Amino acid sequence: MRINQNISAVIANDQLLRNENSLSASVERLSSGLKFNNAKDNPSGMAISFKMQAQINALNRASLNATDGSSMVETVDDAIGQMTEVLQRMRELCVQAANGTNTPEDLEAIQKEIEQLKKEVDRISSDTEFNGHNLLDGTLDRRTYVTDTAGNSMFDKINNIIISDEVQENFYNMLVTQAPSHDVVLTGGGTNAPAVTATQAGKITINGATAEISEGMTPTEVYEAIRKAAEKGRVNVIATDGVQNPLDTTNLDKQGFNEIPYTSFQNTLAFISKDFGPDKVSIECTNPNLSNLLGLGGMQNIAGKDVVIEIDENSISDNKNFTKQAVIKSEGDRVIITDKSGFEISFDVRGDVLLDDTGNPMASKEITMETTDLGTLQLQIGANQDQELAVRVPVLNTRSMYIDDLNVTEVKGADKGIYQADVAISMVSAARSKMGAYENRLDYAIGSLDASEENMTNAISRLGDVDMATEMTEYTNKNVLTQASISVLSQANDLPQQVLSLLQG
Repeated sequence: MRINQNISAVIANDQLLRNENSLSASVERLSSGLKFNNAKDNPSGMAISFKMQAQINALNRASLNATDGSSMVETVDDAIGQMTEVLQRMRELCVQAANGTNTPEDLEAIQKEIEQLKKEVDRISSDTEFNGHNLLDGTLDRRTYVTDTAGNSMFDKINNIIISDEVQENFYNMLVTQAPSHDVVLTGGGTNAPAVTATQAGKITINGATAEISEGMTPTEVYEAIRKAAEKGRVNVIATDGVQNPLDTTNLDKQGFNEIPYTSFQNTLAFISKDFGPDKVSIECTNPNLSNLLGLGGMQNIAGKDVVIEIDENSISDNKNFTKQAVIKSEGDRVIITDKSGFEISFDVRGDVLLDDTGNPMASKEITMETTDLGTLQLQIGANQDQELAVRVPVLNTRSMYIDDLNVTEVKGADKGIYQADVAISMVSAARSKMGAYENRLDYAIGSLDASEENMTNAISRLGDVDMATEMTEYTNKNVLTQASISVLSQANDLPQQVLSLLQG
């Protein structure tokens, strides 16, 4: 027997340490509920579980993002719904105004309500917001940039740009060959008289609106009567010396004509249409003597023009941003370009579009319209990069819907107003339909994300969660072995004592 090295005790102690380590690991798993609590427990399993946990957290956050996005879209939907109610009331008023039983005072009262309704449409457009984001003023619409060949911005001359969802991100090259202009009728020289005589009294009709000219009216009073009637026919009237200067931003509506006080029937009157394009001014007089007094017999017409836009042929053959099926429609200052598959671009062109920086006229001007995906709200509805939903909310206000000039007091203004209201209602209906599609898609996205999160959670649970029943069995086993090891170690430590019996013998 050897007493310097108690091999039995060493062996028992080593086994005890192993059992204690196994027992400690089992206790850690039972208390944490995880199969591995340290990287050494299962390096590859821990790496996989961390990656899966990141996905689970991201899926949960993406679901919340989609919920926030759905709330925003619902806000837009509700605002457009209110705007629709306003437009419906506006159309109802236009129908009311179209009835021939109304007096001018009735039409004025109806127009006052329409003006308030237009203000409410613009208020809804400017004030509707969600978490600081304006929703209907174009903030969340796709950005479109217009430049000339030198790269200078053309937004001051080409604006109110509306593009359909089918217009792809690209550069669209066009050529402006004719600027829009107002229709103008100039009177000739009238008679030098202090007032209207009995034989000169009569009626002047301007675009269907009548001015009563009675005996004794002075030039100033006649001018005031003509001006009021012309406004109802969408015509501006100014007294002028007949000199037409180059256009600039301050006299577009006067077509450059000088304005002077109307103090004599010999002064020239310029009848300038409020709308762009030809054949916008029609003047009739019931009394030849009145016509001679005002110089209506020598009227001169400077025909208004519609804007003319051409598509750059190189854009069709090289860049493919237009197809050969593209159609351009222009009326007045508005241009609508349509192409295959729902492609549509519409915009307004100012009358000074063909003036250079010094105010001199140009024969044509090439412009480039760049459409981008900028401006749309990107909702992160996935756990990974670029898993986004672009939400585009078109600008909706009186100008973009072309109801800013709706006026039932004008001649045929009620009939025109019904048409304008119909177009506006169609636009908001299309926008609201788009919001409904977004809402449905977000609902599906939320359901899909929640299902993915649940499945991923099940997967990581199978990988990293401990089976408590199995682990409890393991714990009991290690506990018994530890107690047995302690008992054996105690006995092994008693073995050297047996040597004394040999020494005493």
